[in-house]
Amino acid sequence: MRRLALIAAAAPLAALAAAPAAASQFHDLAAIDGAVAQFAGAQIGQSGGAQTPVDRQMRLAECAAPLALDWYGAGETAVRVTCPGSWRIFVPIMRTAASVSAAEQAPVVSRRDLLRVEAGGAGFRVSRSGEALEEGQVGEAIRVKIDDGTRQGRVVTARVVEAGLVRVAVR
Repeated sequence: MRRLALIAAAAPLAALAAAPAAASQFHDLAAIDGAVAQFAGAQIGQSGGAQTPVDRQMRLAECAAPLALDWYGAGETAVRVTCPGSWRIFVPIMRTAASVSAAEQAPVVSRRDLLRVEAGGAGFRVSRSGEALEEGQVGEAIRVKIDDGTRQGRVVTARVVEAGLVRVAVR
């Protein structure tokens, strides 16, 4: 009976000892914050840095490979952090008027400009030529007439990526 009492008393201690081992199965979220800060060139909460730290409630599998970071969104509005073959998260970037360059504020597409219109998804991308029906700057949605072989063409809404290039969202 006394042996059973010792085992019962030791069970909570064994659970506490196992907790750090279980926690090590998850990726260090502070390391992701640091990688994003280094990639973006600004700290959390600063212009050009992450808006907030990565949500500490996430449980991402430990990543054995080096993390891949790249810009995501028109106007670099987020950093995509990828663990190759496993998970991917998006970290929003704080943008202020001071951090937006004059080149990004000026329209890069003017009415009647000839454009390449892209659409795509996982593993594919198609493009056609089109004509801008309105001006727009990087990140803005504009109306574009796609050259479909008819005189009227087809009008779609596309987001400006850069001068001469727009992308249509695929649903």
